[in-house]
Amino acid sequence: MELAAQQTLSHEEEAVNAYIKFLKQKGLNQDFLDKRLIFLKKLTSGLMDKPLNRNEYAMALHAVLKKKHDSEWHDHIKIAREFYPFWMKDIRAIVLLNENYGIDLQAIQWKPLPASLQSLSISLARERFIERESLLLERYMQGLQKQGVEKRYIFTRIKLAKIILLRLRDAPKGNNLVYRMAVDVTLPLFRLKKSRQFFLIVVREFFYIWMLSPNASQPVKAR
Repeated sequence: MELAAQQTLSHEEEAVNAYIKFLKQKGLNQDFLDKRLIFLKKLTSGLMDKPLNRNEYAMALHAVLKKKHDSEWHDHIKIAREFYPFWMKDIRAIVLLNENYGIDLQAIQWKPLPASLQSLSISLARERFIERESLLLERYMQGLQKQGVEKRYIFTRIKLAKIILLRLRDAPKGNNLVYRMAVDVTLPLFRLKKSRQFFLIVVREFFYIWMLSPNASQPVKAR
């Protein structure tokens, strides 16, 4: 009796299938899924036979993003962020994603206004930061000082935190979704890999300061 040959799926194919199945259960339509599949095909081609770790994933993602237009970065980073636990086989993270998964239409439709890194830097010299913003920056600076961060690095970190605040000013609300949107749209402005990495360090550090603010759910409006 002749046995039918069974094709063995790669780890990446299994991860993509699991992720797409997850999205179907959440009610996403086929057009939405097809767009994700196009991106995931490019991403997983750079992950084949690679060790399951964050560095390898980040390098594969960067290789795809550098070929994309800046305006596409946010959507693709969002997909990569969701797909990561499936590729890592992180069941706990997948369960958490399942419990909290949702689409915030306001957050998706909102984006910070187009800007260059130069224009944002110039804005820092003339913008007035309201009391709430100044308090967040002060808390961030105090935390860095307690950690023993050198003064010159504190100055640079505060400058980048100010840029994040500027990008969040006209957000419809304050939550992790709009924070990520502001970051993902701003990230491509940093052309040098070292600068992007440093910006992402500040993004992670400042996020906890920003989210723990009692008024984080309210949009920031400058006077």
